[in-house]
Amino acid sequence: MKVLMLVSRLNIGGTEKYVLSLSRSLLTHGVQVGVATDGGPLANSFQKAGIKLHIVPNGKGLRQISLLSSIMDKERYNLIHAHDSNAFAQAATLSQKHKIPLIVTIHGTYHRRADLLSAARTSKRMIVVSPKLTKWLVNHKIPTDRIQMIPNGIDIATFRPAANKNHWRKALRLPQTSQILVYAGRFSSDKYPIARNVVLAAERIAKYNRQFLAVLVGPGSRRSDLVQLAAKVNLRLGRTAIIIRPPMSNIQHAYYVSDVVVGTGRVALEAMACAKPVVAAGVAGYCGIVQQKNINKMVQCHFGDHGAFAPITPEILSSDIISLLRIPKKARALGNLGVTTVKRRFSIKTIGSRIIQIYKEVMQ
Repeated sequence: MKVLMLVSRLNIGGTEKYVLSLSRSLLTHGVQVGVATDGGPLANSFQKAGIKLHIVPNGKGLRQISLLSSIMDKERYNLIHAHDSNAFAQAATLSQKHKIPLIVTIHGTYHRRADLLSAARTSKRMIVVSPKLTKWLVNHKIPTDRIQMIPNGIDIATFRPAANKNHWRKALRLPQTSQILVYAGRFSSDKYPIARNVVLAAERIAKYNRQFLAVLVGPGSRRSDLVQLAAKVNLRLGRTAIIIRPPMSNIQHAYYVSDVVVGTGRVALEAMACAKPVVAAGVAGYCGIVQQKNINKMVQCHFGDHGAFAPITPEILSSDIISLLRIPKKARALGNLGVTTVKRRFSIKTIGSRIIQIYKEVMQ
């Protein structure tokens, strides 16, 4: 079996890390994997993992299809797995031209409808990473027999509890004695409101807690807006209580320094695997502290990205963060719950095996 993954660009984001984790897992199962992409910051991580990269400049039309088609002929790929809107239409054309099966993974509700429907007509299976996305696809008239829910898989060898928090704080030039909140995510237009609420919640906490520090890590078109907001808040507080950091390819190091993580989707699962208490807030809204009584509902909503329990506000965010910082014993217990949950339900080894089974079914 030889699989070609199609993903437009290897930026530092949830979709791209999903493709990296899945590709690594497939290699360990003896499946040959190549990735066709325009390149990007994560390209080096793919190469280090021994995953063959085919750099194809982004574009549309016959030239793009011709380049991809020649790669498929030369490498003899016999299955295509596409992961974003730009890749869906190209993958549908290639699948038909080469008469090989197509699988697509739907990572969110942001995919373009035309590209989605193009892939739906040709693909053998459409994998969704949360139950809410199944309903979204059905609303887009996608046949239910094509849809399969398989959640994000987390590489628990990479995302695991770290013994020495202070070591990583020193490495990232952060104070040893602070109570640190980490937010990881894109600072793009759709997710900027989450980061903005995190900054405003951090201001409320920092007014009364001199030891509190918020670190926000990520890429995105509205990064400069966030930097300006953080600067204004720091000025009002009279100290640097909010730091905006560039995206990190080894985001687990940011989780290691934290006392609490705010995140959604894949970030929530990664932080849980690192034994950190998580406050879930996403594009769809607020889900709150991840704990035993609500974990199944959180999974349904993809931790706030595909559904939510309430709107995000600085008030509700700061209240939940404070409750975790004030009771370290509770925070540790929730961290342990996270590790157990990810190992049992979201390990990439388990998820990779399920996806290989789908590959086998469509190739029969």
